Amino acid sequence: MSNSGGGHLSRRALIAGAGVVAAGGLMGQERAAGASAGPSAAVRIGPGDVRYENLVRGNNFRFTGQPDEIRVATSADQVVRAVGDAVRAGRRIAVRSGGHCFENLTAAPEVRTLLDLSAMNDVGFDERRQAFSVQPGATLGQVYRALCAGWGVTIPGGGCPEVGAGGHIAGGGYGPLSRRYGAVVDHLYGVEVVVVGKDGKARVVVATREEDDPFRELWWAHTGGGGGNFGVVTKYWLRSPGGGHLLPPVPRNMVQHVVF
Repeated sequence: MSNSGGGHLSRRALIAGAGVVAAGGLMGQERAAGASAGPSAAVRIGPGDVRYENLVRGNNFRFTGQPDEIRVATSADQVVRAVGDAVRAGRRIAVRSGGHCFENLTAAPEVRTLLDLSAMNDVGFDERRQAFSVQPGATLGQVYRALCAGWGVTIPGGGCPEVGAGGHIAGGGYGPLSRRYGAVVDHLYGVEVVVVGKDGKARVVVATREEDDPFRELWWAHTGGGGGNFGVVTKYWLRSPGGGHLLPPVPRNMVQHVVF
């Protein structure tokens, strides 16, 4: 489940039932707010909505947020608009990708806009960048299954399939394969991030590890370059450095030890 708690039906089914249609893909390296070609607004859920209580409840019932609104986004364009609205209104934002969160990072009293990215859960391969793409709402289980079935590769992430890829990758990401392949961010090629500029406007920026990328430092910041968040990640691109496999191959065998 996600960091709202309450079981699978609570988040995924409610969001699916919201009737949101994903917006079109991004064009170009950077785009300002208002340039969306698809649905321009995320679903807004307020305290009076029947879905509100379920969506604010987390895995750790010690913490239950009371934000002014929950924005359920299905595209980077919708995230741009939600972030822009929150900035103009002076509302603090917390971002949730749909996985475990046992602290009050999304339920702190000062959070006034909760941005839910659970519905952004695509996993695929970007031919142009020759890298695997993972949206933040995909769970690790979804990522592992898609990468294994489609390409026979994997990432050295955690062992719990219900962890959200968004927070896991941004936090470094590690698991049983990390002693051999390092952390997930060691394989991070690029990020699509919604950031707010000095002008106060939200926009989408794509940052990669390419030496000539003007936003390379933003990519570096997402590989462990510092604490905190640098924006709202709406897509990760994964490709191992150097030659060989684009990502580590799926292990042939797994040894599991269960203690009763």
